[in-house]
Amino acid sequence: MISGNFKMSLNTSMFILFVSLLSSAAFQIKSSCSFSTRLLGISEWRDLMFDYPGTGDDRRLGMEESGPPKSICLLPFPYNEVLLQGETKQLRLYEQRFVDLFEDVMDNHGGVLAMGLLASSGIIQTVPLAEVEAFNRMEGFGIFVTIRVVGRAKLVDLTQQEPYIKGVCTELSDELPPNLDMTNKLADTIEDAMVMLSSLEHKLDEKQGAENNDTITAAEEEKMNRRIAVAQLDDKFFDDMTEDEFDSETPMDRRRRFQQAYRVAMDTDTQGYVSSSSVDEGTARSPRELTAVSWAAFMTEILPEQEANYRIQAMDETNVLERLKIASFMLREKRDNVRKELGMSSPKQKKKDLEDEEGDE
Repeated sequence: MISGNFKMSLNTSMFILFVSLLSSAAFQIKSSCSFSTRLLGISEWRDLMFDYPGTGDDRRLGMEESGPPKSICLLPFPYNEVLLQGETKQLRLYEQRFVDLFEDVMDNHGGVLAMGLLASSGIIQTVPLAEVEAFNRMEGFGIFVTIRVVGRAKLVDLTQQEPYIKGVCTELSDELPPNLDMTNKLADTIEDAMVMLSSLEHKLDEKQGAENNDTITAAEEEKMNRRIAVAQLDDKFFDDMTEDEFDSETPMDRRRRFQQAYRVAMDTDTQGYVSSSSVDEGTARSPRELTAVSWAAFMTEILPEQEANYRIQAMDETNVLERLKIASFMLREKRDNVRKELGMSSPKQKKKDLEDEEGDE
């Protein structure tokens, strides 16, 4: 159960290993076109053998709780730029040490690197694992690289800090409860919350764009509730949009961003799932679908940096049910904030919200 006093502390996931922040810009984020190609990836990196001193055969070590230790190169980022499952970032690497890091990644690490998330206390211990999805070398300009997050790992040790950071990590996998009923219920709540929040944000946009500040009428609120009911009955919640619609230049609302994030999380999930829960295949979600919902809930902000603390907490959580609870709390908080701006905090609505929250718990 997550209460209103829920707080996330970065100290719980920090290495007390300090890394000096680089004074000059070592690489730049750049929206440049680069050619796509099938490179190496997470599967090849998993198959690599790595001798970690004192551990013996890395194929056996750590299999009880996490993956075996693996060598990894870390590209430093501010912690608020964390990427979650399936998200991408385009970079321009031009400083020699990061060009050397890139060569090491491609030659010795299966095209996989980690995002070294830097906070005031050091490197956050849980790191996103990213594949080099595409790259383009341009003489005089450096290397333009596209990375995509495909997993997570726990940083065990730092083995090198100059000329670039290298370390040892163990890959993390998600856990699901034996019975998926509550997990499915929470996923339903999150989908409903996305529709509700999207509707409220439409109303807020209309209010802010209007010349007057007329209050929302009962008829308008009823219309919004009808839209939510229709979405709840739509059994093609994630299949009613084509790729062309996603590629449209028309700005996507929160619900559409959620749908897109869900698909991306599904497509990039390389975990294997085993569940003993007996579920109705016609109505319940698979473990993979539940995991995708738990990621997509944190990937709907236009400026993800604004939700960095929640995103870090989501990345650090390996229990899908708990991650969904964090998402549910976050969305309720967003809903309440938008309602305050709209002046929609009636006693009747507060009672209904309280009942919904008790149901989630």
